[in-house]
Amino acid sequence: MASPKVILNFLKNNFDNLLSDNELGALKGLTKEKDIMKEYGSLPKYNITGEDLKNVFENKFRAIDLYHPSAGIDPSLITRKVDRIPTFDQNYSSLAKRPTEDFSVDAEVTSFVKAPTLVTDASVLKDKTIVPFVVDRSIKDARITGVGGQRFDKPVDTYGGIQFMDDRGKGEGFASALSAMTKKQNTLETIDMMGGKPVGMPVVMAERSSDFAMDQADIFMEMMKNTKMTREQKKEMTDNIRDITYVNTDKETGIKTVRQPFTKAPPISKLEDFGAYLKKISGSDRASLMKKMDSKLMRDLGAPNMGHARLALTNPGLMAEDWLSMGGRFVDLDPKRGVLPSTHPSYDSQLMRAKDAETYTFGTGIPHTIMLRKLMEKRRAEGDYGRFKPQSPDYKTIEMKPQNIEVVDQQLIDEASKYLEIKRKIGDKEAYEYAQKLIPAT
Repeated sequence: MASPKVILNFLKNNFDNLLSDNELGALKGLTKEKDIMKEYGSLPKYNITGEDLKNVFENKFRAIDLYHPSAGIDPSLITRKVDRIPTFDQNYSSLAKRPTEDFSVDAEVTSFVKAPTLVTDASVLKDKTIVPFVVDRSIKDARITGVGGQRFDKPVDTYGGIQFMDDRGKGEGFASALSAMTKKQNTLETIDMMGGKPVGMPVVMAERSSDFAMDQADIFMEMMKNTKMTREQKKEMTDNIRDITYVNTDKETGIKTVRQPFTKAPPISKLEDFGAYLKKISGSDRASLMKKMDSKLMRDLGAPNMGHARLALTNPGLMAEDWLSMGGRFVDLDPKRGVLPSTHPSYDSQLMRAKDAETYTFGTGIPHTIMLRKLMEKRRAEGDYGRFKPQSPDYKTIEMKPQNIEVVDQQLIDEASKYLEIKRKIGDKEAYEYAQKLIPAT
């Protein structure tokens, strides 16, 4: 095992661009797994507990907190009555009030990639066009060896969400399904044809977004091996999985479509077969099944704690990050390289960075209402969306409409830079208040 100093540096450096100095960190770019083994004889190991996370994030002010009366803002800005401020970990599970309770993760470092270049103002975006990509919060280059004090039979390697672009070996930018990447590629080509310079920028997805990823399913399956389910419980769980039914109603015709996607799922009693099945089904079906496992029914039958599984895969630097925040990473993209096969196991296709392009970070997230100002202005003009508080319809318009881009102007540079300055010199709450006040009252 590497020295405590090496481990401390590992835990601090890779995430310090996303966090303040007193918060958690991880992994910095020096070398690869084989070189780590050669130098230290083993991979650096780390352990993170729920108490560690609480100590770091319990009092972190987030965008949603601005809408609680205790924030001391104008009551007219509060959209609904809230009796309790949601905790930073609350949305990692649909069941537990505090998913961090009794949580711990053990892991090893598999690679030290080059850290992104930190910039403290938005002038680096001058003459660029922002192309937003919705990206999950999963960690990269960690090998999860156990959760909740239970060791895994087969450790799970992680491939990252927003960190995916950090490995520049082949010029990776963003990865997703072929259809999504093809549509984004069309957008990149249009920008290029019009003389623009596309910069890909992740939009942070919600807390359960990693349910799509194969490494999330792998963590869940390893946790399943440590459950003490009876034969009857396994059979009942299998029956419930196979009976899962979704009813969709066409908005125009009213015609209902019934779908049962898991009728051919192997029995839970054959875990190896069930794990292989999870890898074969679509990412959206995999995500649906993971969310089903986070139900009272499945937990009562002996399913493992999905909140713990999600926390184990989450990049600690993004644990309490605002939904729809932007700027934790961004990189210039190359429209001429097209869509290529992906190096990420959860996705089949990827877009590539521009040659020799740096990966940048603002060191923190910036509200989507600043980075996608004109798009959100349009949303507000069309209806009751585009507000400072993140909303599902705004997320959907970013995810489902690849043509939505933001041509960077001086106003965006000035407002983003001012936001960063306030956050750096004064604090999160004051920065959020500044961002909120940029939106005209309606």
